[in-house]
Amino acid sequence: SETDRLCVFLSLHLLDFATDVLMILMTAIILFTIDPWLACATLLPLPFIAWLIHIVRDRLRTGFEKIDRVWSELTNVLADTIPGIRVVKAFAQEDRELKRFVDSNKHNLQINDRVNRVWGLFSPTVTLLTETGLLVVWGFGIWQVAHQKVTVGVLIAFLAYIGRFYVRLDSMSRIVSHTQKAAAGAQRIFDILDHVSSVPEPIN
Repeated sequence: SETDRLCVFLSLHLLDFATDVLMILMTAIILFTIDPWLACATLLPLPFIAWLIHIVRDRLRTGFEKIDRVWSELTNVLADTIPGIRVVKAFAQEDRELKRFVDSNKHNLQINDRVNRVWGLFSPTVTLLTETGLLVVWGFGIWQVAHQKVTVGVLIAFLAYIGRFYVRLDSMSRIVSHTQKAAAGAQRIFDILDHVSSVPEPIN
């Protein structure tokens, strides 16, 4: 499952991220060409979004690492119980094995809830920041039109481009989740590869 997650990230999400970055840079150049002051107003949410990503990134990676470990514990319970169901029934241990599964499943749910709470706060906050940035540009643009610093046509064209800019920015911020999932998966894979076996190698 970890290698599959890495393959999906490298083949899909990484390509989407590169496309988002390229589109943001190109749109930013167009915005600065149309009106540098409006473009500066457009970039106001960027420092706040970067700060949020910095805070959330480590929490997500740690959370996904815990989810992987807890999921392994849950599958281990099933892997022990189901193939040995005859032994479990022979010794009347159904209740004990059921309790093991329920406890492991509850632990899995708790860890997932913690990660979902972090992500559930991050994603709407980014959307709120981009929408706030759009309102700032609207207000500043109307002020410039009122003082005849830009024309209405320039403002409309600018707002059309800024819509694409913020959509790509929102999409790029959401890749944080996929990146940290891939990082947690890679860490698990390297832990397995670096594990030293307790069984000595045969001497030829």
